[in-house]
Amino acid sequence: MVGIGEGAAVPPEVEAQHGVHSSSSVNWAIVSLMFLIFVAAVAGVVVALSSGMPTVAIVIALVSGAVFAGVLC
Repeated sequence: MVGIGEGAAVPPEVEAQHGVHSSSSVNWAIVSLMFLIFVAAVAGVVVALSSGMPTVAIVIALVSGAVFAGVLC
């Protein structure tokens, strides 16, 4: 029968993989890029609201929120 025998219920030994960390210069680039996206999103919402386009402001806020949620997850 398949699956019955010595070691059938024992999982194979697997070595743990070490996580890869990016360099600090890459981290600063991502932080600065995210800050610029945040500033642009806030400016876009303010300009859209001051121009009398609340629907555009909501769309900008939702899209920028989705970008930040995607980056955080």
